[in-house]
Amino acid sequence: MPSEILIQAGAGETRAALVEDGVLQGYAVESAFADGPRIGDIYMGRVTRVMAAMQAAFVDIGAARDGFLALRDVSAPPHEGQAIAVQVTREAAGEKGAKLTGKFALTGEDSARARMVKPPALLQMGPGMVDRLLRDWRADTVLVDDARLATRHGVTLAREDLFLRHDLEEQVAALYRSRVALPCGGWITLEKTEGLTAIDVNSGSFAASGGREETARLVNLEAAREAGRQIVLRGIGGLIVLDFIQMDRAREAVTETLERALARHPAAADIAPMNGHGVVSIARQRRDAPLAAPRTEQAILRAVERAARAAPGREIIVRAGRARIEWLSRPDVRAGLDRRGVGRVRFLAEEREDFDVES
Repeated sequence: MPSEILIQAGAGETRAALVEDGVLQGYAVESAFADGPRIGDIYMGRVTRVMAAMQAAFVDIGAARDGFLALRDVSAPPHEGQAIAVQVTREAAGEKGAKLTGKFALTGEDSARARMVKPPALLQMGPGMVDRLLRDWRADTVLVDDARLATRHGVTLAREDLFLRHDLEEQVAALYRSRVALPCGGWITLEKTEGLTAIDVNSGSFAASGGREETARLVNLEAAREAGRQIVLRGIGGLIVLDFIQMDRAREAVTETLERALARHPAAADIAPMNGHGVVSIARQRRDAPLAAPRTEQAILRAVERAARAAPGREIIVRAGRARIEWLSRPDVRAGLDRRGVGRVRFLAEEREDFDVES
């Protein structure tokens, strides 16, 4: 089964895809303009609260929300007001701050700096998304569309729009939809609530020749594979409840299929056996921030780059609402476009909700 890692380093964001036999199996995105703590960053923080009942502490690292530090992840119990060096293990998401650990090694230079800085302060930036993925993902081929990244990592430079391969844009767009089709004609529906993620399985009009039990078996096997894939791709963690079609036999085969699909990612997952009603519950480790809804501005920048490739040297005109045009006109965004070889762009603010890009 041929596999590829495809990395698109756009002006506003870097996107990476792990593709096997044309199917998206891994996806990650990192904004070029994010200002919050990222995985691997090391901070000198200050303990703001110690919650003995939760066996946790909250640490101010200079972000919008205090980071969460489990007491088992420090060598000695901290106290309120204490300065403490911590490393980010999971980025902030929603109302939750970054997850932190105190168990890591500081270089001599960082140790010296830690004694001098006033918390909160960033001591060392962690590896970027591309560094982490090239370490964690495995594939036959690695392609990147940015010369600097290709040289830095010793991988192949591809002068093409990598996300137009294998219809990847449509596969990525599907990650933001609640309903996902199955090959048999059925589907699964994913719904996020405050306390859990619910995944419902529907057979649609599919009916196997073997009757109800065989129909349930075939649909549930497809649903288990796809549900596991979606959980990994979307970075879903915490409590997950799957409502399969009720069946009398082959329950273990369905849960084993689900286990194999989830095993593609290192996040630990505790999968309960299917009960008599077809329900399977999963407690899955939260390792990554859940996939966030894409910004329209990033879609505009991708459209600008595609227009520039299609008409080299031509001026690109972007029409969008005033707030979006103000964001796109920022100096750092302009610099990102220049770095990507898109020099002639004119942004026009209009009273509209959508956008238009033309050359």
